[in-house]
Amino acid sequence: MCGIIGAVAESAINPVLEGLGKLEYRGYDSSGISILSNNEIQTIKAQGKLNNLKQRLSMQPIEGDCCIGHTRWATHGKANVTNAHPHQCGQVSVVHNGIIENYLQLKQQLMQWGHHFNSSTDSEVIPHLINHYLAQQMSQEEAIEQAINQLKGSYALGVLINGASKNLYAIKQGSPLVISEGNNGAYMASDAMALGPDSGKIYYPKDNELIKLNTNEIKLCSGSANKKIHYINNKHCVKVISKGDYSSFMEKEIFEQVDLLKRLSVNNHTGEYSTINFKNLNKITIIACGTSYYAASVAKSWFEKYANILVEIDIASEYRYRSPIIIDNELVIFVSQSGETADTLAALRYAKNKNCQTLALVNVANSSIAREANFTFEIFAGPEIGVASTKAFTCQLAIFYKMAIEAAKQRAFIKNVEVKQLALNFMKLPYIMETVLQRCTDMKKIAKKLANYSNALFLGRGALTAIAQEGALKLKEISYIHAEAYAAGELKHGPIALLDEHMPVLVIAPKNTLTDKLLSNIQEAQARNAPLFIIGDSSIKQHISLQENEFFELPEIPESILPIISVIPMQLLALYTAQILGKNVDQPRNLAKSVTVE
Repeated sequence: MCGIIGAVAESAINPVLEGLGKLEYRGYDSSGISILSNNEIQTIKAQGKLNNLKQRLSMQPIEGDCCIGHTRWATHGKANVTNAHPHQCGQVSVVHNGIIENYLQLKQQLMQWGHHFNSSTDSEVIPHLINHYLAQQMSQEEAIEQAINQLKGSYALGVLINGASKNLYAIKQGSPLVISEGNNGAYMASDAMALGPDSGKIYYPKDNELIKLNTNEIKLCSGSANKKIHYINNKHCVKVISKGDYSSFMEKEIFEQVDLLKRLSVNNHTGEYSTINFKNLNKITIIACGTSYYAASVAKSWFEKYANILVEIDIASEYRYRSPIIIDNELVIFVSQSGETADTLAALRYAKNKNCQTLALVNVANSSIAREANFTFEIFAGPEIGVASTKAFTCQLAIFYKMAIEAAKQRAFIKNVEVKQLALNFMKLPYIMETVLQRCTDMKKIAKKLANYSNALFLGRGALTAIAQEGALKLKEISYIHAEAYAAGELKHGPIALLDEHMPVLVIAPKNTLTDKLLSNIQEAQARNAPLFIIGDSSIKQHISLQENEFFELPEIPESILPIISVIPMQLLALYTAQILGKNVDQPRNLAKSVTVE
């Protein structure tokens, strides 16, 4: 989950710091750099946000043309300067993204050899191992390879070794890594987003390929042999990403959804989706984590309702550990915004070993999951900087909806006129969404009232249960208010015990086939004196007395696209509640954007 970057370039610290700024969404517990300056590795680290590191560097400026940097999301050891990366031993400094599972055994062995450790991290064993083998007169490449052979777990490493050759090495196992050659130097990073605008050529290393970067060359090292790297053209266009006039990236990304949906409704990718033979499928399994899992839950309802396909959804971190039953003609879909989610990637490899058809639904076309799946559909959300996902979620839903339309066509489960209506409903999406966003001031009033509570209960029915779950997740992610969500019919099967005047209940209640059922659940909550907040159709006011700051009105919405529209008020509610409480909505505590460790 950490972000790593390295550069061999004139004034290498500048592209490293710029890259760390773009990688800070991967972790902001601490940061640090190591730079080769005057034939000596100098390491500077700071606790907290990247600005703290920049402040330290402004007081002790250093120059060099070989530099590595790291922004940390803590796994082993507290978030402090001692545990911050890079970790250094002798002439070796290392930045690491991943987890070394056998670090305790390695640490004990190194201590027996006379090594002394400063940090509580798993990562510090790596420079000690490399330095140990260098002391045995091994070459730099041999020392790194010997050390790597001792490691169990996942890693992407940047290794800086002091010496006349000024070498920077990069290697990975199960964690993302990209190598780049630009006009002004050579770079390695855990994410292509960190690369500079001159990075015209990129290379995605395979596991345990050792890459050497210096001022003269970028080489793929295999033992004592050097092989030329074959680059691909970099379609990734590095843009200046800013908040513009918005208060946060999250707010900007919420309002960007209208234009994104307009593009998706205009750009017809139906031909792309027809590459999947839905007609002969016996089952679809959708694997995801967090927000992506709730998108999968909605997709399940669409595929089953409109195409009559059996759909199972699974949490990526659990899938391969429960011995799932694989059947003939099964398609397994893997959903990940980053395309690097470690649990989802591991589940993909498990499914491939079982000879399943695999499909990646990702926001990064060159990501690990995209490269390894049989088919890849991109969601076209663009860079999402806010840690709490918003526009990626709606774009995932949009692509799933279009896939469901294609499946409905192929399987002819519903009439052609109904399939056409589903497509027409999709065309209406961005315009209805724009109407909802124009009422954002109404949501600010609700958020002001909700911010007075420490807990909240979210309710929905049918496909909107997943939207209630996503709404609860967003609220707790960025406001730290404890929130849980249930299918409304489950209220009386346990959660109703929580209801009193201190437990607000938020209900998604648009007009649909389940509205009457939902009304009885609302009345059950109201009878227990629970503060009530409704996101729904105005007709519900005929049955329940609500104040202005307790009701957010939705326009008339076709039932098929209700889940995509209904999540917008949820996102706004979380955003405004967190802002009222003074929270950092873009970088919530303990969270990172891309979960690249198990």
